[in-house]
Amino acid sequence: MVHTARRQEWILYSDLNREVSEDADTVPFDFSRDTDRAALGTLLADIVKADLLHSRFMVSSVVKLSASDGPGDGFYSLAENLGHLEAGASEDRKFEFWVEQLKLTHDHYRRRV
Repeated sequence: MVHTARRQEWILYSDLNREVSEDADTVPFDFSRDTDRAALGTLLADIVKADLLHSRFMVSSVVKLSASDGPGDGFYSLAENLGHLEAGASEDRKFEFWVEQLKLTHDHYRRRV
């Protein structure tokens, strides 16, 4: 995700899945299985929580469902659980929050190229 942020881009879950499996030399998550989708969500949440110890943004904001969509519901649930997004936020507010997080992430990593 950091490489993606440094390039000022975003990455699809499917592409991230492929990169993670190649880097770790493991079998990719099978998104047709609930357990595998949950496992990737847990991995992303763990990364965000660890990163928040020294940052003010959710680095997983660079991961999207598709080219025309934003992040998955897990991104917003995590943001609510961490107190970064108000519970029951409207779809417009969620989109606004995601854009804010993506900008913060890109801004942070642009300075570190």
